[in-house]
Amino acid sequence: MLLINHKSIKMKNLFTLLFLLTLTFSFSQGTTGKTTTDDKYSKAIKAYMNEYLQNKFDTYEEIHAEDAVFDLNGIEANKSTVKKGWSSHHKIYSNIKLEWMFVETTVYDENNNNMVWSHIWGGWSAKGNKTKRNWSNPFNASFKWVDGKIVMENWIFDPTSDITEAAAK
Repeated sequence: MLLINHKSIKMKNLFTLLFLLTLTFSFSQGTTGKTTTDDKYSKAIKAYMNEYLQNKFDTYEEIHAEDAVFDLNGIEANKSTVKKGWSSHHKIYSNIKLEWMFVETTVYDENNNNMVWSHIWGGWSAKGNKTKRNWSNPFNASFKWVDGKIVMENWIFDPTSDITEAAAK
């Protein structure tokens, strides 16, 4: 008579399953950190955006490192050039608005060198001074903070309105 110990087989299957799950989860650890929307970094980004609407740059100057690197749709620029570009919007557009914006900041854990990144999503609108066209563009930007200053800023937006207004006669 052949005897089979079913408890032993079930226990082996259970151990195998636990081992495979442990192995799977150990390789799939995600990025961890704490995300907030009312922290000092998010508030600074909101102030920067609201001052842009008034063609003011006090917060911009205060929160950016002198050697901050800007990436505007893949084009690298420096702090001075970007400030001039943002300010030029007030020459080629009227009624500049942020229809909506959402800002959040994530402080990543030690596995990610405690990096701090703020992100903004929004909707920009204005009226072209030359074309008289009403423009509306969604945008996204990310800001890397080091020692309380932005050292890297990446923007994604449709540049069509800027190109069209600059070329219009």
